[in-house]
Amino acid sequence: MSNYPDFSSYDYQVIRELGRNREGGRISYLADRISQSQQVVIKQFRFAQEDASWQGFKAYEREIEILQQLDHPRIPRYLDSFETGDGFCMVQEYKDAPSLASRSSFKTGEIKQIAVSVLEILVDIQKRIPPIIHRDIKPENILIDAENNVYLIDFGLARVNNQDVAVSSIVAGTPGYMPPESLFNRPLTTASDLYSLGATIIGLLTNTPSVEISNLIDENYQFNIRHLVTGINSEFITWLSKMVAPSLKERYPHAIAALQALKSIDVIGTSTSKSRSTNITGLVTVGTSLTGIFTMIGFLSFYQQSASKLQRSRVSQTNISTAVVSVEKQWFDVIKPRCNSVEVITAMSNSSYPQTPKGVGYAASCYALAGKIELADKVIQELPTNLRVYAAQVVFNIAHPVADAGDDKSAGPMMDLVLKYWSSNYMALYHAGMSAYVLGEYPKAQTHLQKFLRIYKNQDGWRQKAILALSRIKKGIAADKSFSIHH
Repeated sequence: MSNYPDFSSYDYQVIRELGRNREGGRISYLADRISQSQQVVIKQFRFAQEDASWQGFKAYEREIEILQQLDHPRIPRYLDSFETGDGFCMVQEYKDAPSLASRSSFKTGEIKQIAVSVLEILVDIQKRIPPIIHRDIKPENILIDAENNVYLIDFGLARVNNQDVAVSSIVAGTPGYMPPESLFNRPLTTASDLYSLGATIIGLLTNTPSVEISNLIDENYQFNIRHLVTGINSEFITWLSKMVAPSLKERYPHAIAALQALKSIDVIGTSTSKSRSTNITGLVTVGTSLTGIFTMIGFLSFYQQSASKLQRSRVSQTNISTAVVSVEKQWFDVIKPRCNSVEVITAMSNSSYPQTPKGVGYAASCYALAGKIELADKVIQELPTNLRVYAAQVVFNIAHPVADAGDDKSAGPMMDLVLKYWSSNYMALYHAGMSAYVLGEYPKAQTHLQKFLRIYKNQDGWRQKAILALSRIKKGIAADKSFSIHH
């Protein structure tokens, strides 16, 4: 007997579940429309679900409102909606196409075609009066079929451009893909979705899953993609840099301009114009400001408390991120010498760390460096669940050089802490696995290294060393000194 809901009285028969939204209570099903022999997608919102939220229901209402205005061949059409005993359902056209997030890699030509296709869709919705802003462009919301036709889905966060965003409203979007103006609850423009598309293209170009975009960013808040990208046309890098520029003024103003600029550019090859000549450093430079903004996701309240002071100082948007980062880093630099087992408790009790996810990450790092993992964990747990990954990112950045230096007794527990909140961080898996192997904790080493190999597909020294370690573990061969150095 099927555990799927019975929608036969509404003329639908569920075939299988397609997925569950991260907001509780929202489930998508593939179904047949019985009277028309048509496959559809049914998105169900269940009020009775324990974690169901009013925001989730409002997102469905918003999506219906937006989709009823649209008639684009690459936006699945709204078909129907109905109420059930415990919730509400929306019915949408089904496209037999997986999301970009379900594929591990794309050819450079495919990446350009994806960018062009999404921009063409954005051109259409931005031409409307007023324009429609999607607000959640990311690999999971872009579908691609066997013929490389691209579709844009999930307009649950979309808004019409003339709707002002109040400073007190909830920050909406996906970390890593949200433009700075969204983080600051400033008015969105037709350039806002371009930022999200640019971040998506960076992920495809570097073969980086959505949840691992932060892995491209080092402790200096720069994109580290030089070792992942070779032979990329400098003109394309310039175009991409402009797509993800933190300042709206430096970005393309709308999809038409971005599309026109892209059409004549090849992803690979050499620049044909000296005036456009650049290299990967251009994108790295953008990352310096960009990542400071990434780390601001979710702690709008901290920004609000200091916004008036910053405005009086006439600090620009880019400088706002720099100011926040410098405060947190400055706090850590002062206390770091006392982040040892003897002094840490007293030092932390006499110091007040910045109450932001990044500040919490530095506080946890201080405890972790002193070997007080339980206290580090306790600090991170003070954050809302969805923000703990940002603190874990800071701990990872602090733990990384410790692991590379071969201090496995310190690095292992720190990487384990990172993985508790950032389980998909493949480099944390690698370092945690290697440290466990060196320390003779074979079951833990196997678990971490096997997961690392499932995620990390690059044929390089890291992968080879992980395979070697697993082979030695299977044979009961202890780690030698070469495994204490994790490079």
